[in-house]
Amino acid sequence: MSKLRHKALQVSCDNQGSPLSLQKDQQTFRVEQVLDCWRDTGCWWEGESEKLFYRLSLDNGAIVEIYRDLETHAWLLYKVYD
Repeated sequence: MSKLRHKALQVSCDNQGSPLSLQKDQQTFRVEQVLDCWRDTGCWWEGESEKLFYRLSLDNGAIVEIYRDLETHAWLLYKVYD
C-alpha cells in the first residue's frame, strides 16, 4: 500500500543529478539506493510539465517516490510506501 503526498522537498544531488539526500520538515534522510528512475509527461494536453521520477530506498527504511518538475525544477515527494 502507498500514500500520495505531493509535498515540497529539498534534495541534494550528485554530479549526474541523482538524489543523495532529502530534507523535509527539518529532517534529513540519506538515499541508500535508487531503485528506479523514469520520465513522465503526465497530462501534457492540459499543459502539465514533464517530470523526472525516482523510487528511492532511504536510510530510515522507507521506500518513497519523488519527482522533479522539469519546467519549474521543484522537487516533490510523490508517494510513500507502507
